[in-house]
Amino acid sequence: MIDLQQEITTKLIKYSKDYQEYTKCLIREIQISINGKPEELVRQIFIHFFIKESGLFPDIISIEVEANNHDVEIYKKQKYENFKPYQSPLIIVEVKREDANLKHHYDQIQRYLKKACCDIGILYNYHEIIAFTRKNDQFEINNLKNLTDIQTLILQTNNDNNDLLYFKKAQNGNFDSFAYLIRKYAKYTTNKVVFKLKQQQSEIEGYFFNIQENKVYYDLCGKYSQKQQNFDYQDFEKLISIAY
Repeated sequence: MIDLQQEITTKLIKYSKDYQEYTKCLIREIQISINGKPEELVRQIFIHFFIKESGLFPDIISIEVEANNHDVEIYKKQKYENFKPYQSPLIIVEVKREDANLKHHYDQIQRYLKKACCDIGILYNYHEIIAFTRKNDQFEINNLKNLTDIQTLILQTNNDNNDLLYFKKAQNGNFDSFAYLIRKYAKYTTNKVVFKLKQQQSEIEGYFFNIQENKVYYDLCGKYSQKQQNFDYQDFEKLISIAY
Protein backbone atom coordinates (compact mmCIF):
# COMPACT_ATOMS: atom_id res chain seq x y z
CA MET A 1 0.00 0.00 0.00
CA ILE A 2 1.38 3.42 -1.00
CA ASP A 3 1.74 5.81 1.94
CA LEU A 4 1.30 9.58 1.78
CA GLN A 5 4.97 10.45 1.37
CA GLN A 6 5.35 7.97 -1.49
CA GLU A 7 2.27 9.36 -3.19
CA ILE A 8 3.51 12.93 -2.78
CA THR A 9 6.81 11.97 -4.38
CA THR A 10 5.02 10.12 -7.20
CA LYS A 11 2.31 12.63 -8.04
CA LEU A 12 3.29 16.14 -7.02
CA ILE A 13 5.82 18.18 -8.97
CA LYS A 14 8.12 19.56 -6.30
CA TYR A 15 11.01 22.00 -6.53
CA SER A 16 13.32 23.81 -4.13
CA LYS A 17 13.91 27.54 -3.88
CA ASP A 18 15.67 29.52 -1.15
CA TYR A 19 15.93 26.40 1.03
CA GLN A 20 12.15 25.90 0.83
CA GLU A 21 10.25 23.15 -0.96
CA TYR A 22 7.34 24.11 -3.21
CA THR A 23 4.68 22.60 -5.42
CA LYS A 24 2.27 24.29 -7.83
CA CYS A 25 -1.41 24.19 -6.88
CA LEU A 26 -3.36 22.89 -9.87
CA ILE A 27 -6.35 25.11 -9.05
CA ARG A 28 -4.81 28.36 -7.86
CA GLU A 29 -1.84 28.02 -10.24
CA ILE A 30 0.50 29.53 -7.66
CA GLN A 31 3.53 28.08 -5.92
CA ILE A 32 2.73 26.63 -2.52
CA SER A 33 5.33 26.20 0.18
CA ILE A 34 4.96 22.68 1.55
CA ASN A 35 7.58 22.75 4.28
CA GLY A 36 5.83 22.11 7.58
CA LYS A 37 2.34 22.17 6.01
CA PRO A 38 0.97 18.63 6.34
CA GLU A 39 -2.65 19.70 5.65
CA GLU A 40 -1.60 21.41 2.43
CA LEU A 41 0.11 18.24 1.23
CA VAL A 42 -3.08 16.24 1.87
CA ARG A 43 -5.08 18.88 0.00
CA GLN A 44 -2.73 18.78 -2.98
CA ILE A 45 -3.09 14.99 -3.23
CA PHE A 46 -6.88 15.39 -3.11
CA ILE A 47 -6.81 18.06 -5.82
CA HIS A 48 -4.44 16.00 -7.96
CA PHE A 49 -6.89 13.11 -8.03
CA PHE A 50 -9.83 15.23 -9.17
CA ILE A 51 -7.81 17.19 -11.74
CA LYS A 52 -5.65 14.42 -13.18
CA GLU A 53 -7.41 11.12 -12.47
CA SER A 54 -11.16 11.44 -11.92
CA GLY A 55 -12.19 12.44 -15.45
CA LEU A 56 -14.71 14.91 -13.96
CA PHE A 57 -12.72 18.13 -14.32
CA PRO A 58 -13.35 20.50 -16.05
CA ASP A 59 -16.42 19.28 -17.98
CA ILE A 60 -18.57 18.04 -15.08
CA ILE A 61 -17.22 19.87 -12.03
CA SER A 62 -15.40 23.05 -11.13
CA ILE A 63 -13.24 23.34 -8.01
CA GLU A 64 -12.48 26.25 -5.70
CA VAL A 65 -9.78 26.31 -3.04
CA GLU A 66 -9.89 28.37 0.16
CA ALA A 67 -13.29 29.77 -0.78
CA ASN A 68 -15.75 30.88 1.94
CA ASN A 69 -13.32 29.59 4.61
CA HIS A 70 -13.57 26.05 3.21
CA ASP A 71 -10.51 24.04 2.21
CA VAL A 72 -12.05 22.80 -1.05
CA GLU A 73 -15.44 23.38 -2.69
CA ILE A 74 -16.67 21.25 -5.58
CA TYR A 75 -19.38 22.69 -7.83
CA LYS A 76 -21.51 21.27 -10.60
CA LYS A 77 -20.30 22.83 -13.84
CA GLN A 78 -22.83 25.28 -15.26
CA LYS A 79 -22.76 24.69 -18.99
CA TYR A 80 -25.39 27.10 -20.31
CA GLU A 81 -24.01 30.63 -20.55
CA ASN A 82 -27.34 32.45 -20.12
CA PHE A 83 -28.51 30.35 -17.17
CA LYS A 84 -25.98 30.61 -14.38
CA PRO A 85 -27.84 31.40 -11.16
CA TYR A 86 -26.10 31.22 -7.81
CA GLN A 87 -25.56 27.65 -6.66
CA SER A 88 -24.46 26.17 -3.36
CA PRO A 89 -21.40 23.91 -3.43
CA LEU A 90 -22.08 20.34 -4.48
CA ILE A 91 -19.50 19.17 -1.91
CA ILE A 92 -17.51 20.90 0.83
CA VAL A 93 -14.21 19.20 1.68
CA GLU A 94 -12.18 19.75 4.82
CA VAL A 95 -8.68 18.27 4.74
CA LYS A 96 -6.69 17.43 7.83
CA ARG A 97 -3.14 16.29 8.49
CA GLU A 98 -2.70 12.55 8.10
CA ASP A 99 -2.52 11.83 11.82
CA ALA A 100 -5.65 13.86 12.67
CA ASN A 101 -8.60 12.16 14.36
CA LEU A 102 -11.44 13.06 12.00
CA LYS A 103 -14.10 12.44 14.63
CA HIS A 104 -12.94 15.62 16.35
CA HIS A 105 -14.07 17.59 13.29
CA TYR A 106 -17.60 16.24 12.82
CA ASP A 107 -19.20 19.38 14.28
CA GLN A 108 -17.06 21.62 12.09
CA ILE A 109 -18.03 20.04 8.76
CA GLN A 110 -21.72 19.81 9.68
CA ARG A 111 -21.71 23.48 10.68
CA TYR A 112 -20.18 24.41 7.32
CA LEU A 113 -22.72 22.32 5.42
CA LYS A 114 -25.71 23.87 7.18
CA LYS A 115 -24.46 27.42 6.70
CA ALA A 116 -23.70 26.88 2.99
CA CYS A 117 -26.92 24.89 2.31
CA CYS A 118 -24.71 22.10 0.97
CA ASP A 119 -25.85 18.46 1.07
CA ILE A 120 -22.53 16.59 0.97
CA GLY A 121 -19.41 17.06 3.07
CA ILE A 122 -16.10 15.23 3.16
CA LEU A 123 -13.49 14.95 5.90
CA TYR A 124 -10.17 13.69 4.47
CA ASN A 125 -6.77 13.03 6.02
CA TYR A 126 -5.43 10.73 3.27
CA HIS A 127 -5.91 7.58 5.36
CA GLU A 128 -9.62 8.12 6.04
CA ILE A 129 -12.48 9.56 4.02
CA ILE A 130 -15.68 10.30 5.92
CA ALA A 131 -18.75 11.42 3.99
CA PHE A 132 -21.67 13.43 5.42
CA THR A 133 -24.83 13.23 3.34
CA ARG A 134 -27.94 15.22 4.20
CA LYS A 135 -31.05 13.07 4.78
CA ASN A 136 -34.21 14.85 5.95
CA ASP A 137 -32.30 17.66 7.68
CA GLN A 138 -29.96 15.18 9.35
CA PHE A 139 -26.56 13.99 8.20
CA GLU A 140 -25.84 10.36 7.45
CA ILE A 141 -22.18 9.54 8.16
CA ASN A 142 -20.28 6.91 6.15
CA ASN A 143 -16.69 5.82 5.78
CA LEU A 144 -15.58 5.70 2.15
CA LYS A 145 -12.89 3.34 0.89
CA ASN A 146 -11.13 5.64 -1.58
CA LEU A 147 -11.44 8.87 -3.54
CA THR A 148 -13.28 7.14 -6.38
CA ASP A 149 -16.23 6.76 -3.97
CA ILE A 150 -16.49 10.58 -3.92
CA GLN A 151 -16.44 10.46 -7.70
CA THR A 152 -19.45 8.13 -7.55
CA LEU A 153 -21.28 10.54 -5.18
CA ILE A 154 -20.74 13.37 -7.64
CA LEU A 155 -22.03 11.40 -10.61
CA GLN A 156 -25.11 10.32 -8.66
CA THR A 157 -25.99 13.93 -7.87
CA ASN A 158 -24.98 15.40 -11.19
CA ASN A 159 -28.28 15.00 -13.03
CA ASP A 160 -29.15 17.70 -15.55
CA ASN A 161 -30.89 20.61 -13.90
CA ASN A 162 -34.64 20.36 -14.63
CA ASP A 163 -34.83 24.14 -14.26
CA LEU A 164 -32.99 24.41 -17.56
CA LEU A 165 -36.11 23.04 -19.24
CA TYR A 166 -38.17 25.82 -17.64
CA PHE A 167 -35.54 28.33 -18.73
CA LYS A 168 -35.72 27.25 -22.37
CA LYS A 169 -39.52 27.46 -22.31
CA ALA A 170 -39.34 30.96 -20.79
CA GLN A 171 -36.88 31.95 -23.51
CA ASN A 172 -39.57 30.97 -25.99
CA GLY A 173 -42.14 33.17 -24.26
CA ASN A 174 -43.81 30.80 -21.79
CA PHE A 175 -44.90 33.00 -18.87
CA ASP A 176 -45.65 30.12 -16.46
CA SER A 177 -42.04 28.94 -16.79
CA PHE A 178 -40.81 32.51 -16.28
CA ALA A 179 -42.97 32.82 -13.15
CA TYR A 180 -41.57 29.56 -11.73
CA LEU A 181 -37.99 30.70 -12.29
CA ILE A 182 -38.33 34.18 -10.82
CA ARG A 183 -40.09 32.79 -7.74
CA LYS A 184 -37.12 30.48 -7.23
CA TYR A 185 -34.20 32.64 -8.27
CA ALA A 186 -35.20 36.30 -8.32
CA LYS A 187 -36.88 37.21 -5.03
CA TYR A 188 -33.70 38.94 -3.85
CA THR A 189 -30.63 40.61 -5.37
CA THR A 190 -28.66 37.36 -5.61
CA ASN A 191 -29.37 36.90 -9.31
CA LYS A 192 -29.94 39.36 -12.12
CA VAL A 193 -32.79 38.58 -14.53
CA VAL A 194 -32.75 39.96 -18.07
CA PHE A 195 -36.04 39.81 -19.98
CA LYS A 196 -38.02 41.53 -22.69
CA LEU A 197 -41.53 42.92 -22.81
CA LYS A 198 -43.71 43.27 -25.87
CA GLN A 199 -43.80 46.71 -27.45
CA GLN A 200 -40.44 47.59 -25.90
CA GLN A 201 -37.19 47.51 -27.87
CA SER A 202 -34.72 47.45 -24.99
CA GLU A 203 -34.03 44.57 -22.63
CA ILE A 204 -34.78 44.96 -18.91
CA GLU A 205 -32.49 43.95 -16.03
CA GLY A 206 -34.26 43.34 -12.74
CA TYR A 207 -34.34 41.66 -9.34
CA PHE A 208 -36.60 41.63 -6.25
CA PHE A 209 -39.40 40.05 -8.29
CA ASN A 210 -42.84 39.51 -6.83
CA ILE A 211 -45.98 38.23 -8.55
CA GLN A 212 -49.37 39.41 -7.38
CA GLU A 213 -52.39 38.18 -9.31
CA ASN A 214 -51.75 39.14 -12.95
CA LYS A 215 -48.93 41.59 -12.34
CA VAL A 216 -45.20 41.12 -11.96
CA TYR A 217 -43.37 43.62 -9.74
CA TYR A 218 -39.59 44.13 -9.80
CA ASP A 219 -36.75 46.58 -9.15
CA LEU A 220 -34.51 47.76 -11.95
CA CYS A 221 -30.88 46.75 -11.47
CA GLY A 222 -28.75 49.75 -10.61
CA LYS A 223 -31.75 52.03 -10.21
CA TYR A 224 -32.65 53.20 -6.73
CA SER A 225 -36.32 54.10 -6.50
CA GLN A 226 -38.95 53.59 -3.84
CA LYS A 227 -41.48 52.65 -6.48
CA GLN A 228 -41.27 49.19 -8.01
CA GLN A 229 -41.74 48.67 -11.72
CA ASN A 230 -44.47 46.30 -12.88
CA PHE A 231 -46.02 44.75 -15.96
CA ASP A 232 -49.07 42.61 -16.81
CA TYR A 233 -48.29 38.96 -17.44
CA GLN A 234 -49.64 39.13 -21.01
CA ASP A 235 -46.99 41.77 -21.84
CA PHE A 236 -44.16 39.30 -21.19
CA GLU A 237 -42.28 38.45 -24.39
CA LYS A 238 -39.29 36.32 -23.39
CA LEU A 239 -36.65 35.59 -20.78
CA ILE A 240 -33.07 36.25 -21.88
CA SER A 241 -30.84 35.29 -18.95
CA ILE A 242 -30.57 34.59 -15.23
CA ALA A 243 -27.09 35.00 -13.81
CA TYR A 244 -25.39 35.39 -10.44
